[in-house]
Amino acid sequence: MRTFLIPAALGLLALVPTVPRAAEGEAATLPTSPVYGKPFLQVGSAAVGGYIDLEFKADEGGSTFDQHRFVPFIYASVSDRVHVASEIEFEHGGFVSGEEETDGEIKIEFATVDVTASEALNFRAGVVLVPLGRLNVNHDAPMLDLTERPLVTRNVIPSTFSESGLGGFGTFYPSEATTLSWEAYVVNGFNSDVVTSDGIIDVREGRGSKSSDNNNSRSVTGRLAFSPRLGTEIGVSGYTGKYTDQDAGNESISIYAVDAMAGFGALEFAGEGALGRAGYVDLGGMDATAKNLGFYVEGRYHFLAGALNLPESVFTGVVRLDYVDRDTNTDGRDQQRLTFGINFRITEETVIKNDLLFDRTRDGGVTEWGDTRTGYRFSVASYF
Repeated sequence: MRTFLIPAALGLLALVPTVPRAAEGEAATLPTSPVYGKPFLQVGSAAVGGYIDLEFKADEGGSTFDQHRFVPFIYASVSDRVHVASEIEFEHGGFVSGEEETDGEIKIEFATVDVTASEALNFRAGVVLVPLGRLNVNHDAPMLDLTERPLVTRNVIPSTFSESGLGGFGTFYPSEATTLSWEAYVVNGFNSDVVTSDGIIDVREGRGSKSSDNNNSRSVTGRLAFSPRLGTEIGVSGYTGKYTDQDAGNESISIYAVDAMAGFGALEFAGEGALGRAGYVDLGGMDATAKNLGFYVEGRYHFLAGALNLPESVFTGVVRLDYVDRDTNTDGRDQQRLTFGINFRITEETVIKNDLLFDRTRDGGVTEWGDTRTGYRFSVASYF
């Protein structure tokens, strides 16, 4: 019952007339949410944009081009207090109807209706981006300085992670220099495939359906972020909910994350860590807990701004350390990655990336790390 009280309260508060209506012909003010922070977005009536990225991958097993993503955006200000935002993702060339096997797909990344009561309080309903960590809601390829997303955001947080649901978000200003932002939603949850029979959390396989939940217990997720100054932010977030089928047990999964970013002139740092826990019944019929964790830390240095007669251009050197443990209860099932990259931004919206990856893993039950494998990534990403 309490899962219904949260959206009901938010829905009532969203109707409080605390935002003055825009004058006739004046553009409406958009909510303070990352989905409205795209560099191309025109405030006012409906706008269309998006981003595209092409990747070249070379590993010890071979090399290939990958038309990884083509993502149109559609936005509209229905009124000064009602906004609609959506993202439709075509991955790996999309899905061709009639083909028996294809690695492409077409899906709604998010699609929401936002009703603004005040900058501190906005109601949201639809397919929402789950606010687990900062990167899941700021994941566009042109935003990122490396081609591959961090391991933790694929193995502990299944980026890009979105679910059908509703809730709210907002931003407060404790002082002139500081901000405090929040998001909280009630959503459909993971399905029963999120934990394997041998106790491994598989968040990508266990992502639920946008059209139905496999039980009558909704999941709850939220994030709180504090920015003491421009360019610096610390966030904490969480997710919890039942994943087993209706009448098939009450096992639940919880994911906790912390993230941070800080800028000091040309130098920037970012990082994120996450821990997952899920109850399950093991092969012996006993109650057990599956656990996984991971983190990344990344440093960036911007240099040669305005080079090559391109006044908005900049080069960026990047180094990132990734670690993920898919099963903290046993030795092995670990992966480490060290990535070095140099990218060139023609403008803030368009980037050319070159990355060198060094990976090593430990298989289940093995205490020694395997040989280091080297990979190369080249990619071009741009908003439009």
